[in-house]
Amino acid sequence: MSILEKLNAVKDTVPHYWPIGAFIHHNPLKGFEHLKFKEALDKAQGIFGGKVYMSPSYYINLYNEGKITSTELEKNIRATLKESPHADYCNQAKKFMLEISPIWDSLRSYEDLKVMKVDEDLHTYLEDNSIYMNTDKWLKSLTKHLTLYEIHDALFGTSEKELIEKDVIEYIARFLDDAQTTLSMTDRDLGMFNTFKLYEDIEHEGDSESYVAQILTKLKVQDIEAYFLTHILKLHGWAGFIKYRSEDENYTSQQAHPSTLMDYMAIRLHFELKYMQKEGINDFDKLEGYIEENKPYAILKLLQAKGKLTGAYNDAMEEHQDYQGILDAYTKDEINLDSLQIQAAQRALPTLQVSLIEFAKFANILKKEEGFIWLKSLEDTYITYYVDEFTDTHVYDKKPLASAIFCLDVRSEVIRRTIETSGAYETYGAGGFLGLPIAFVEFDKAHELLLAPAIVKPQNIVFEIPTESHDEYNAKKGVIKTTKKVLTDLKNNPYTPYIMVEAIGWIFGVKLFGKTFFPKKTEKLFYDMKPKKPKTTYTLNKLSDTEIEKYVKKLHINIINEVLTTQSDTVLTDAQMERLWEHLVFGKKLSVPVSAEMIANLKQAYHVTKEDYQLQKSKLSMVGFTLDEQVMYLENLLNMIGLVKAFPKFITIVGHGSLSDNNPFESALDCGACGGSISLPNSRALCMIGNKPEIRVLLKEKGITIPDDVKFMPALHITTTDEITFYDTNILSEEEAKLFETVQRDFSTASLASREERAKVLPNANSQEDLFLKTMDWSEPRPEWGLAGNMGVFAGPRDSTRHLSFNNRLFMHSYDWKIDNDNADILTRIFDGPLVVGEWINLEHYFSTVDNKVYGAGSKVYHNVVSKIGVYNGNYSDLKIGLPTQSVIVEGEAYHEPVRLLTFMEAPLEKVGKAVENSLAQPFILNEWIRPIVIDKEAKKVYSYENGEFIVIKELD
Repeated sequence: MSILEKLNAVKDTVPHYWPIGAFIHHNPLKGFEHLKFKEALDKAQGIFGGKVYMSPSYYINLYNEGKITSTELEKNIRATLKESPHADYCNQAKKFMLEISPIWDSLRSYEDLKVMKVDEDLHTYLEDNSIYMNTDKWLKSLTKHLTLYEIHDALFGTSEKELIEKDVIEYIARFLDDAQTTLSMTDRDLGMFNTFKLYEDIEHEGDSESYVAQILTKLKVQDIEAYFLTHILKLHGWAGFIKYRSEDENYTSQQAHPSTLMDYMAIRLHFELKYMQKEGINDFDKLEGYIEENKPYAILKLLQAKGKLTGAYNDAMEEHQDYQGILDAYTKDEINLDSLQIQAAQRALPTLQVSLIEFAKFANILKKEEGFIWLKSLEDTYITYYVDEFTDTHVYDKKPLASAIFCLDVRSEVIRRTIETSGAYETYGAGGFLGLPIAFVEFDKAHELLLAPAIVKPQNIVFEIPTESHDEYNAKKGVIKTTKKVLTDLKNNPYTPYIMVEAIGWIFGVKLFGKTFFPKKTEKLFYDMKPKKPKTTYTLNKLSDTEIEKYVKKLHINIINEVLTTQSDTVLTDAQMERLWEHLVFGKKLSVPVSAEMIANLKQAYHVTKEDYQLQKSKLSMVGFTLDEQVMYLENLLNMIGLVKAFPKFITIVGHGSLSDNNPFESALDCGACGGSISLPNSRALCMIGNKPEIRVLLKEKGITIPDDVKFMPALHITTTDEITFYDTNILSEEEAKLFETVQRDFSTASLASREERAKVLPNANSQEDLFLKTMDWSEPRPEWGLAGNMGVFAGPRDSTRHLSFNNRLFMHSYDWKIDNDNADILTRIFDGPLVVGEWINLEHYFSTVDNKVYGAGSKVYHNVVSKIGVYNGNYSDLKIGLPTQSVIVEGEAYHEPVRLLTFMEAPLEKVGKAVENSLAQPFILNEWIRPIVIDKEAKKVYSYENGEFIVIKELD
């Protein structure tokens, strides 16, 4: 294998890390999804360390609260012990898990070691099976995933790690900066490694791969693949971001300033060599030689560095140099402590009449498996409860005045329920991008927002354009831009701190103190100062070839005119301008008085060329949709949710977003299906399409007849406040507007009820008014619970779930299997989009809760935004890859309940099987990263996917 192939073999150990401005929830163990869930967690724990299940006491509390039933716990204990010699000891195993496991660590007592007798046979058994007896194996375990400099620090008390990691972070943070600093690193267009060569004055003619090979040789690295993994794990947040940007060909910053994981390896290894070459032990050959001659000392120092030596052993190492004697004493004590732990546990479980050695094996199995036993028992308890509820028949006959299509996001559950009880309404759930992936360019913005799941690349561009005069907007915007320019110039002036604090400090003070102490008044003050966007519409129709050519030509001629006007005295007529453009683009003979230098400038600096002409035409050809595409996207949405007949007067399509202030993780609260953005544009676009008469004519030919008087109405649901705002109401007639006022009034009532319900579970929210204040307060670390608490998906008709309150814990996707075809195309689309995103969301919350230090982002209190791509702690650290503690934990206890995504599907088993077979989600479905449950009412059976097959868990009447 080449060096690149060896790096590629381990790079998927870390997941992609998307920029925080477009926060994408992700499974931190994405690279392990080819393995069974349980196997993957065991492997990940060996690599990353940390926990992969909650503690036994956490699950025991749930058991005592009735959230885990004895039935499910005993069933899963039996399944675990079935193939072992302890299959008959299920009752004792249950007692062990409930009573002994919570105090297991406390049974290793140094006080008992002084007075209790150790069983000799047990001691011999534990000794024979201990890693302590094989020093080579022990050393390998202690140095696993440690770099040369980390081992050196442990053995000799140096601090190379701190120096190396700080230098690495300083360089990559500056190189990867995405316009946070105004003093950007120069020469970044050369690429990460070539810029680094200038930065460190490196004389190396080759690329980063050859440089890495050179350093690996100098360091005498034997297992290159393993060493790459070791280095990736040191700063796996930064590595994940570099991996993401290097693999996203559309990422603008990567195009401008390219980087690769191999470049990153070159930087890391360069600093390792730089700092280590001054040391006596500066390569692995010398290190191995030293350790071979000083094994007891090396083991003790590595144990000491990992915090595994008690004070007595640390003191002994200071007092004398009989390291073999100290290590022997340590080993003996460790085995004795293990022995006494098992002896104490057996005394607490007298009904298990087996030898101490057999008891040790029994305890070992349970300690190894208890996390999964508890997790699955919790999941199975929920499955049993919800299957009973979902199969209990309910009928709702009331003809609705309006339908509301929400994102399937768990935060839509309460508002959907309160809307349904506020009047004659029915609600549906779909992926937040509504099956309409678009690259959206907002009014007065120059960049695209990719409003689609991260795995989908939109092929259609939609521009937001004004439909009314916007002079006032332009005037206010001009003032704000001028103010920002002045403040930016002041910020970059070295004399500003000395002469301007008293003069302009109050400007910042108003916002700083106002947002903290008077958030509502301050918010109003700054809101009134903001320019108000004019009414807008979208470019939904495709441009003709003639229009495309006209617009590209106009763009180029405007550029030519601007350059000639600002950089020369040349004045051309319109006809001359056109002939100059034809020369530049089509190579026609030059017949206008323009210098060769200006011609070269227009081609090279301003890209007025044939190649750019074709590129701009290609881009413009992506604007809008063909008529057939518009019909397809609306038909797909209606079929996907099962709304194909008996249309109500109003069909509201509700996008969603979040409001908060001073919150780097704000995009994590927006629409996960829209790349961490607000999904209103998808909603407005689909409503505009749905209201076109020509679209309805074509839909009728496909069997979907929408009456002429039905109106599609877009809306936005703010999840922090549950406010719903409707858009484009100007399309309604006077009579329709009056009728729609009823809908708006009822939805407002539902929002109030939803806020009152949510305020009860959000810390420091005593009333619904507090929910509004949390969106404005700079000091608020938790504006809403977001997606915390998510535990499942339901894909099926709303009538099966409408009688239940899920407390914002279920993603609810509407689906009618009778509309789906034999190939299960609709269900497959649900799997490929919403289910994939749901799994990412669910597992990011899972791992951020079970071990926030390893898989989460820690507390927001210590976060600083770095390079506009993420957050780190203090002045430098790894990029924080998961969710902050405030998103999943409250007052030191888990708020989020970590379970796998319980995926309930109301459909025939054959249809589900076909969707799994066709879906991108197949690997994590079959490997049990989610828990699929099929409610097959036709066959009168409910199935659960376990151990590679669907088994019947309930027969329906």
